[in-house]
Amino acid sequence: MFKRIVMVLALIMLIASAAGASIDGSVEKENFFNESSSMSGFSKIYVDGFSTNSNGFKLILRTYERHAETNFKPFLADIEYILIKQGQVVYSKRVEQIPLSAEVEGVIVLDHHGNVALEEGKSYTGLAKVYLYREGIPEYYLTTSSNFTARNDAEITEVYGDSIGASATIKSMSMVPLDAKIIFTLKQGGRIVETREIAAPSIMSNDKEKTVNILWTNNLGQGTYIVSVSLHGKDLTVNYDKIFTVDKRTSTKTAETANQSGKSGESYSTPGFTLIIPVLAIFALVLIYKRRG
Repeated sequence: MFKRIVMVLALIMLIASAAGASIDGSVEKENFFNESSSMSGFSKIYVDGFSTNSNGFKLILRTYERHAETNFKPFLADIEYILIKQGQVVYSKRVEQIPLSAEVEGVIVLDHHGNVALEEGKSYTGLAKVYLYREGIPEYYLTTSSNFTARNDAEITEVYGDSIGASATIKSMSMVPLDAKIIFTLKQGGRIVETREIAAPSIMSNDKEKTVNILWTNNLGQGTYIVSVSLHGKDLTVNYDKIFTVDKRTSTKTAETANQSGKSGESYSTPGFTLIIPVLAIFALVLIYKRRG
């Protein structure tokens, strides 16, 4: 009986020792880099969030222990951003020596935009590989991933309308080349006066915003109008309304001013006035000839 008790106790101690070694090894490998023999200071981060979409990557890192309220010492990291489509890497970029400090409550938000054209409707996997510096050398720390489907995304940033036409400024929010149409709808008093349609510019999020213009069939009369601009694409609908007023009296006054200016200009180039100059020149030459004679 005594031997059995001793054997059971020995077996329990052996299992506890093996479990403790496994837990310690896992924590040391995945959660921190100990840069000295003492545990007084080490680098440690947590991934609080990671997402990828058609516009890029967003990585949220935390450099403190939430429960223990412990901030880890400042350090550097490399972040490698990768996009994979159907098992093949289509984009890879490594950003080096990013400072990760305990400031700003120990939370660092990193954004990255890849300059690669994506295919609408295709599935992609985004990866972020984190490398921490130990003794000046970056060493692999962890990888986080996120899946998404590439989509068109854009916004209308400005709309303008007047008596002769309208314009809309488009900004892309996606690395999928914009494939959409822009519809201008002119309204007055609740009724549709005119509708015009034009292709949207084929731009991506790394391009500058672009402005497109259209002309109304006829110049508008005096009154208040609304121009509704709609951006339509696959899984994309954006609307922007703008009100404007046409003051006919101002337009008439401007036209009259232009006509008066034109008439005033013509008075300097009338045929009668231009004819006097050569006549006077001939008369002067005749007088000079007679005197010499």
